[in-house]
Amino acid sequence: MKLPALLLATALGAGAFAQTHEEAKTLLNEVYESTLALETQHITFINSVEAPSQGGMKEHESEGELFAKGEMIRIKTKSFIFLSDGSKAYFIYPDDEEIEEAADSEETSLSPADILKQYQDGYSYKMAGQERKGELVITYIRLKPVASEEVKEILLGVDATKKLLVNYKQFGLNGVNNSFEVLTYETNVPLNANLFDINGPDFSGFYRL
Repeated sequence: MKLPALLLATALGAGAFAQTHEEAKTLLNEVYESTLALETQHITFINSVEAPSQGGMKEHESEGELFAKGEMIRIKTKSFIFLSDGSKAYFIYPDDEEIEEAADSEETSLSPADILKQYQDGYSYKMAGQERKGELVITYIRLKPVASEEVKEILLGVDATKKLLVNYKQFGLNGVNNSFEVLTYETNVPLNANLFDINGPDFSGFYRL
């Protein structure tokens, strides 16, 4: 029995979509599991936010440094430090010597594991090509939320060989775009436990809000 040409094309297209969907999700899961398996991480990065303004887009860019050991995370930016000991999270403002506990509902961490964890469910996945930067080949995965009032789509860039996150960009339905790009990525390096201690000497005398 011969399938009509249009029906055959539709069937082939659906099969190709399912294949790229599964391929993309499998790669994303591999990168997530590989990141979770790392003993420690030290990353320098650029985080930028683009927002519509009169006459075009306005961009705010900031550099940061991230340390991670298991579920413990410390992120340092120019204006604040984000610290998580695995159970509680805090915003620390060194210039004001103040510490504020983060609400449980706040999505605050820029750690690769936390970024990747957000996209495990509720999205469709599609391979979106590759880009070469020097010796690094970045493989892109495009994600579209099944239902969202805020997010249009997300583009994740990964090192498919080392199974590490390289960058991500979230495109908002309101025109606001948020991106994270890794500049340097060191893994399994010695880290002092005091880095993740909210009661450590780094924050002695700070006021608790």
